[in-house]
Amino acid sequence: MRFIYILFSIPMLLLPLSCSADNNAKTVNKLLNHFFSVKKNQNNSKIVFKTGDFNGDGLEDIVVLFKPSSMPIETSQISVKTPWIYSSNQNSKKYYRSLVIFQKMGSSWSSDKTHAYVMLATIGALETPSFKLIVSKKTDKDHGEYVSMLPVKTNNDLIILPTEAGIDTYLYWDKGEYKLFEPEEIP
Repeated sequence: MRFIYILFSIPMLLLPLSCSADNNAKTVNKLLNHFFSVKKNQNNSKIVFKTGDFNGDGLEDIVVLFKPSSMPIETSQISVKTPWIYSSNQNSKKYYRSLVIFQKMGSSWSSDKTHAYVMLATIGALETPSFKLIVSKKTDKDHGEYVSMLPVKTNNDLIILPTEAGIDTYLYWDKGEYKLFEPEEIP
């Protein structure tokens, strides 16, 4: 009898998780279309996104990997930064896969206070085949090790962006904006 109970309880435990993921994917699509008029999945691949509390306000935020078709226009709800600026690409007008972090500012994503922070890539930093979007939650065992490398003290969830060279870079919240931290390469 115990085996039958366990067998039937497992699907019930998994059901809310899959519904939540479906709802988050729908929410992400709505947010992308609302803020950027992004064409629905141009290459029929799944939208890559993660959730976490990236600014420490206690509300869920969403980070999404997307490819803008043009320069996003800054508004009261959209902030745009180009953190991957190096001397060779300062005047680039080509846009690669970039990140947007949506911050919920209230009980609903459809609030006019929801904010989008675009981390625009003018180089292919997020284009590599092995790229994975990783989030370190403040409850994770290794979280303290990651944040100890940052130039500021933070207790928020952290966005980790691995590189081809095997050196992780980090997006973190500091004084009202997201900043990119690229550790020095140690030989």
